Amino acid sequence: MRRALLLLVVLSAFVAGCESKYKDPDPVAMGYDYYPLEIGQYRVYNVTDIRVSNNISHTSQFQLRERVDTSFHDQTGQLVYKIVRSVRPNENSGWLDDSVIIVNKSERMVLAMKDNTKYIKMVFPVDRQKIWEMDAYNNRVIVDSVARLYQIKERYTYENVDQSFNIEDIEFSNTVTVKPIVHFVEGRIDERREVYARNIGLVYRLFNKSTPCEFTSRNDCPKNVGWIASGHEREEILIEHGKL
Repeated sequence: MRRALLLLVVLSAFVAGCESKYKDPDPVAMGYDYYPLEIGQYRVYNVTDIRVSNNISHTSQFQLRERVDTSFHDQTGQLVYKIVRSVRPNENSGWLDDSVIIVNKSERMVLAMKDNTKYIKMVFPVDRQKIWEMDAYNNRVIVDSVARLYQIKERYTYENVDQSFNIEDIEFSNTVTVKPIVHFVEGRIDERREVYARNIGLVYRLFNKSTPCEFTSRNDCPKNVGWIASGHEREEILIEHGKL
């Protein structure tokens, strides 16, 4: 009887140990809620897009909506979500579908596919020490003779984990910033970042890159200080979110 009771105690402890060892990860601690995915969710952004060519800029302003449209299982059996992106000139105009993003969120990462190109948007758990290659699943590489970077993958990391973020007098609590690890070159602009808020998703995106004439080999490009050969600045600011 004692031997049977002892065996029962050992088995119970083993089972309890296995349950605690293989229990599901805590979603909040992992940071899954920085990238929520639920059919009907939507976010609307005010977008300012500035293109520069030969020091002449052209600015356009419009609104962008991202809407989680449907979900389905892909050829590998993974659950993926279809996000429809729509644009309109202003709030008084109708939405016009522009593009589609297919997103798979696993326990390890958020993998998004746009224009048949895959990007690792986030990795879990969300932690300041995390570094990853967003282009690990595609053939995009950096070729930059000025910074002496050839055929390498650009690395990304997290900043300001669980910090508040304020934009245009709207404050979002518990956000995280995703940004590339940029190789600084004096005189050249490269500012890129995406800010995500818990239970909302992307609240701010900035893409700002420009190349002054002194970093080009163009003969028709004056080497004046501040003369921009080419550049692109785009800012997206969340103004509305919810569920349809």
